[in-house]
Amino acid sequence: MILKLKYILKAAFLSQLLFSCTERSLEPRPEPEPVPIRLFTGIRTRATVDVFGDTPVCVAYGVRTGQYDGSWDGIATDNEIRLMPERYYPSDGSALYLRGYYPPAPLTADGRLTYRLTGEEDLMLTGEQSGSLSAPFGESDSQSLLYRHLLTQLIFTLTVEAEDTGALRVRSLHLNGLADEVTLSLAEESLSPGERTVSVPVYEAGEEAEGLPFDGNKLTLPGYVLVQPSATLTIDLVLSVDDDRTHDREYRALPVRFEGGEGEGGTAYTVRVELPDPVIPDPVEIVAVATVGRWQEGDSGSGELVDNRSAETEQ
Repeated sequence: MILKLKYILKAAFLSQLLFSCTERSLEPRPEPEPVPIRLFTGIRTRATVDVFGDTPVCVAYGVRTGQYDGSWDGIATDNEIRLMPERYYPSDGSALYLRGYYPPAPLTADGRLTYRLTGEEDLMLTGEQSGSLSAPFGESDSQSLLYRHLLTQLIFTLTVEAEDTGALRVRSLHLNGLADEVTLSLAEESLSPGERTVSVPVYEAGEEAEGLPFDGNKLTLPGYVLVQPSATLTIDLVLSVDDDRTHDREYRALPVRFEGGEGEGGTAYTVRVELPDPVIPDPVEIVAVATVGRWQEGDSGSGELVDNRSAETEQ
């Protein structure tokens, strides 16, 4: 009888112990602390890597390479992108695929952006990077979002074959052939220009202004123009020779020929226009030659966005 009681007590103890362990195993595990995503960035030019200064950018995100579910807003400062609001790595350890673009624009469901061009926009794109809790984004080139220029930058220099250039002034210079609209495919990293092209003023003097004088026989126009790669371009130029505007010399549809065959995206060119002495009455063929130069820094402009498309901008 005593032995039987001992077995009963022992069985009850083991049952209680088993129940206690089972109860503890059913308790919910605490949720892990979310880990914020920290992104590093920069700007690649032909020669250097520059940095941003409080610049609004966008970062497309997805869970599969080349497929983007939407975009996040961010502010790029120095070498870092601060996502607004803060974003976090997936808690299950899966990878995120990110690609940055500038300027901000609505992202369509098939991963495309559309911009209108005026010659001032600086469109930029990064390569795709992946990151996760175990392999986060970092500062190295292989882990950060480095932006590169997509458009072709043009700077204009004029020379004139004249002994006395004191009275000569450039009244206007227009560039013809800029695409009115371009579409950027994030997955393909390619720009597709629309069919319509426009003319943009590189320089235009006011009604009462004399225009820009030559320094000796040379003149470099201020600023620059950004155009789509592989563009077919021409120049319209008006040159004053004295105070009488009826004497102005007009040069129309001067072709622009690029070193290497065509203008490349992310490359700066100096477009050199060599003019004959304007007192020579006989027309002379004039060709503007674009040679590779150094990317000119400065105000990057702000694209006019075509936003009449459905877009996913928030997760």
